[in-house]
Amino acid sequence: MIVIEQRDDVRRVVSFSAFDFEFQRFLWRDVITREKWWVNLAGVRSNQVLLKVFENTENPDKTSVLCLSMDDGSEIIPDSQQNEGLHTNDTVHPFQYLDGEPDFDTVKNFLKSKMEPAPRLGAEYMEHEGYIIISYYAGAPAAYANLLAIFNSQGECLYHEEIGTNLKGIGLNTFFILSGYLFFVKNRTELVTFRIV
Repeated sequence: MIVIEQRDDVRRVVSFSAFDFEFQRFLWRDVITREKWWVNLAGVRSNQVLLKVFENTENPDKTSVLCLSMDDGSEIIPDSQQNEGLHTNDTVHPFQYLDGEPDFDTVKNFLKSKMEPAPRLGAEYMEHEGYIIISYYAGAPAAYANLLAIFNSQGECLYHEEIGTNLKGIGLNTFFILSGYLFFVKNRTELVTFRIV
């Protein structure tokens, strides 16, 4: 199970969704709480999603807890044991290498030997279960493209796709692995998962 927090900076609205990646389906999606902006994901239990609500925008220490049912996303009263049974992220995140760093040059030279265009700005790199996963950027300023490439241990490209367009800069944690699945968001609208076998 993964809970997704999505922030819409234009409308100043935060929504939450629960996705069962084992069965590849949403339990519920795009739930907006009574506090539409000053709220964020705090933790997940097997039956509840805990949200932190900022009561005073000038004092971030003043918070309260809002709780959603894992079953349907409805607001419920939280369990009394605030931290017991709380699930934390056991995600595996890539290393980020920026242009000018020696490790970025290594990733750049590897990619240049396999495909075009050459990466710019930075890249995220991970080796996992015999796969090499690289998220990198190409293109011109203010119109960069984010590309994701997956290679086997022999360096053969298994997947190569543009996952973001018209970007002004680079992102962080553009992909991650959780419980044997690779997760990434494509074009800010589509959550994509691959099972790693």
